[in-house]
Amino acid sequence: MNLPASRPSEELTTGRLRVTPSIAVLPFANMSTDPENEYFCDGLAEELLNALAKIENLNVAARTSSFSFKGKNVNVDEIGRALHVNSVLEGSVRKSGNRLRITVQLINATDGYHLWSERYDREMNDIFEVQDEITLAVVDALKLKLLGDAKDAVLKRHHTPDSAAYQAYLKGRVLLYQRGLSIPKAIDCFTQAVSLDSEYAQAWAGLADGYTTSGYSGFGLPKEVMPRALEAARRALELDPDLAEAHSAFACATMLYDLDYDLAEQEFGRALELNPKYPQAIAWYGLFLLQWISGRDREALGQLLRGLEVDPLSAYAHVIFAFSAVSSGRLADAVEHGRKGVELDPNSYLAQWCLAAALATNAQYEEAAAMAEKALAISGRHSWAMMSLVSIYAAWDKPDSARAVYRELEARSEREYIQPSMLAPAAAAVGEMDRAIAFAQQALDDKDPLFVMLARTWPDYARLRKDPRFLEIVSLLHLPGWSITS
Repeated sequence: MNLPASRPSEELTTGRLRVTPSIAVLPFANMSTDPENEYFCDGLAEELLNALAKIENLNVAARTSSFSFKGKNVNVDEIGRALHVNSVLEGSVRKSGNRLRITVQLINATDGYHLWSERYDREMNDIFEVQDEITLAVVDALKLKLLGDAKDAVLKRHHTPDSAAYQAYLKGRVLLYQRGLSIPKAIDCFTQAVSLDSEYAQAWAGLADGYTTSGYSGFGLPKEVMPRALEAARRALELDPDLAEAHSAFACATMLYDLDYDLAEQEFGRALELNPKYPQAIAWYGLFLLQWISGRDREALGQLLRGLEVDPLSAYAHVIFAFSAVSSGRLADAVEHGRKGVELDPNSYLAQWCLAAALATNAQYEEAAAMAEKALAISGRHSWAMMSLVSIYAAWDKPDSARAVYRELEARSEREYIQPSMLAPAAAAVGEMDRAIAFAQQALDDKDPLFVMLARTWPDYARLRKDPRFLEIVSLLHLPGWSITS
């Protein structure tokens, strides 16, 4: 599929910048000896990016695309061309105790000249004032007008006056982006943040997302973690009804646990109204609700194409698009975007598992098995890739290998929690249909969030969908527009 290319800003110039200003905010360099400060540096850059993104007449490159240049020695003009921006904000942070030295420079991506630079020597408690000063300095340097209500909206803080809570939140958010084994660590950080400031809405929203991703990733029992996700999301909404992250968090939790699909759609709509470029809401709404749960493939495709336009260098955006393609049988797209996800983030378990699934669906079994093994090696043999490996070997006509992996997965389920939504298709792949149906029933009884998403269209469930017993179970999910005969 030929995706619509991001358009660079108009070439007409006034002075040294083009008519339509655009900017990329790069992750700030950590100049401190403590590697823990890396989270703060990334978070500070993201906060500036989020503030600038509220300016109506300024195009801002998305976080993941901008952060894809972290640690790379790339010229500013190359970054400008890759992200289709005409200016780049970069900086560094040196942190010692409660003291901060923040150095920032705004560079014209066309000619490499500095448009503005400044150094801030402050206390940690002044961090929000520094962020406002940097934001307004960038606005001034780009010759933008920001008056009255517009200025108030850009500088509006959803944050806490507690600097320790803020630092815990920033670390949690960075960890949650990593997914996988970082999810429990992210939950710990968000929990610390709300314990330090119980009115910190963004931290409550982060905690909700942490519990939800834990639930559908199999890191916690759904009946334990999903009610906590709902509670945290409701608390975030109570504290800040205009917080996009809170609406998105509540939408996903109520969709996957309460099975309230109408309310979820309403809440995703509100999140995207508040922040039309919020990548998490775009992905969850497009893939989870529109396609996997509701079967509205055309609408989902439009939403996920928008996700790629918003964040073209995001491994996550390409992976989500590839998952969509796997489910709808667009096999060339699935492999292409699966490969792009791995290329952009070779250390992403999600990207490697996605590519394995895409290759398997395209009958490229040897490479699919190798990719699944890579995913297992970096994830502690997570159940998603194990299930895929069972299916790959079964389709590849290697029944002994399929059964060996299945037996390993089944044995683990007797010692630790393994999502029944993964055990069911694995059992079906090796021909144990009664066992597969029992696991599907367990997934329903356990309120396994992943089962809600995959039962309708995921290819590894194809064998199960031929069994009337499975269709009876799925009917109890009350998926929109779905019936046993459909």
